[in-house]
Amino acid sequence: MKKRKNILQKAVFLDRDGTINYDYGYVHKFTDFKFRKFVIQGLRYLSNKKYLLLVVTNQAGVAKCKFKIRDLFILNRKLKSFLKRKNIILSDIEYCPYHPDGVVKKYKKKSPYRKPGNLMIKKLQKKWNVDIKKSFMIGDKKSDKLAALKSGLYFEYANKNFYRQVKKID
Repeated sequence: MKKRKNILQKAVFLDRDGTINYDYGYVHKFTDFKFRKFVIQGLRYLSNKKYLLLVVTNQAGVAKCKFKIRDLFILNRKLKSFLKRKNIILSDIEYCPYHPDGVVKKYKKKSPYRKPGNLMIKKLQKKWNVDIKKSFMIGDKKSDKLAALKSGLYFEYANKNFYRQVKKID
């Protein structure tokens, strides 16, 4: 999906692990990716309401050598493809592979991309012409909330019924 020039778009920014899928540590294979209850229904609802679906995810597992960056690329591709087959368009996934305690030299650093920094959100906002006032974010950690608030986004912590939650926000 190409961005529309000069037309501000509404978007939902989503954390990944713990928000759209169960977080049991360094999920990096699609076969291990388990959607949280009611997430598919909620994503379909948002997609039908013409929200851009944008994932912003810290992926310290790359820096900590738990998995390779190519594993993340493969998972992202499979995730987008799986959702597309369900008529849900995941517009973009922005990730931060950096962590100050990393063991992979290339990724061992502090980065403003890593939440609670908000550069992943800012990058997607600019790329997709996002109207922050008509957009929101859902996450499961304080770092998600801080990144959202720095960006001027309405934020809620992910609750048990994602579908009901996004319907209420919209």
